[in-house]
Amino acid sequence: MSEVAVRLVVVGVIVLVALAVAFVIGRVMRPPHPTVLVGDVGDRPGVVVFTATTCSTCKAAIAHLEDLGVPFREVTDELEQHQFDAWGVVAVPVTVVVAADDSVVATFSGVPRARALTAAVRKAGIPLRS
Repeated sequence: MSEVAVRLVVVGVIVLVALAVAFVIGRVMRPPHPTVLVGDVGDRPGVVVFTATTCSTCKAAIAHLEDLGVPFREVTDELEQHQFDAWGVVAVPVTVVVAADDSVVATFSGVPRARALTAAVRKAGIPLRS
């Protein structure tokens, strides 16, 4: 192999290692979501989404729930900070699926995966909109 080809391979390996390290650091540094305490927000069974108006990921999460036909109650930090405090929410977006007995069926940080969200909604007995 020529010297140029060897250098290109070395640069490619360095870039791949850097991307892998960045991915791992992103996973490790992401704050874990705290335990959510069920408060007096929304209907039971129901889905509650905690958001902030300046959060683009929150807007994507809301659009995703709407696309899936999941009925939900949005709680924004600007209008209902007391609910964030009562539920122990410190990061947004957070989607919480609550069963009729007030038990938390599932909690999702970020934009929930469609399959996991719809499974949790069904488990809670929440009908999807068409």
